[in-house]
Amino acid sequence: MERVKLARAGAVCAVVGVAGFVLGIALMAASGVQVLIPPTGKDGLDWIADVQDGGDLFIAGATIVVFAGLFFLVAVLGFYDALRDASALMIIAPVAGVAGMVLVTISHATPIAIALELAPAYEAANDATQGSLAVSVDLWARFCLLMNYFGDILIWGVTTPLFAWAVLKSQWLPRWVGWIGIVAAVFAGWLGLLSPLFSVIDGISFIGFLAFFIFMASLGVALIRRTAPDAFRSAAGHRGNLVAPHRLCP
Repeated sequence: MERVKLARAGAVCAVVGVAGFVLGIALMAASGVQVLIPPTGKDGLDWIADVQDGGDLFIAGATIVVFAGLFFLVAVLGFYDALRDASALMIIAPVAGVAGMVLVTISHATPIAIALELAPAYEAANDATQGSLAVSVDLWARFCLLMNYFGDILIWGVTTPLFAWAVLKSQWLPRWVGWIGIVAAVFAGWLGLLSPLFSVIDGISFIGFLAFFIFMASLGVALIRRTAPDAFRSAAGHRGNLVAPHRLCP
């Protein structure tokens, strides 16, 4: 029964996390800021101006995105608990997922500090001081981009395909959910490795970005529907599943 509870908690957290990301991004867009992580160079200074104009609405949206990422930490553990019978290699999924989410959370939380401290200081500074502050903005923007890059590789390139493969192998969860995870892994995770080198790949990887959130929400909903003992026993008894969900029950 403990495994049923953890799987269900993870599934609920996945759905809540996706909803949080959607709400947070919507609030940031409404504030006039298009991206959470600032770019470098002139675009970064434009981001500073947009953040100043966005005010509390941007901060609220960014904060919700950070908390949504924390819900994904629990989701990863719940997904692993539900799918771990697929292979001993599945232990890699939560390890990589938690490590990746920590890096991504750092990359999402740091722009809030930039918006609260560096942005108003830059806007209020004279020309000479603005040059020094612009270097600081670039430094922290690059830091956020790197943390996000390495975190995304772990989440999209390692954890997501492992969970997707486990779903396809299980035969007690919808196979289309697994295929969406594979799409996310290919476009956002594996092709995303090359995004710093080729701008066209960076654009294509957006397909994987959307697929990842669809995958998380879909897998969460599928597990919510399955994480009842009767449903597990039914799946085990009638589908000849490779991943034995009845093991989650006492």
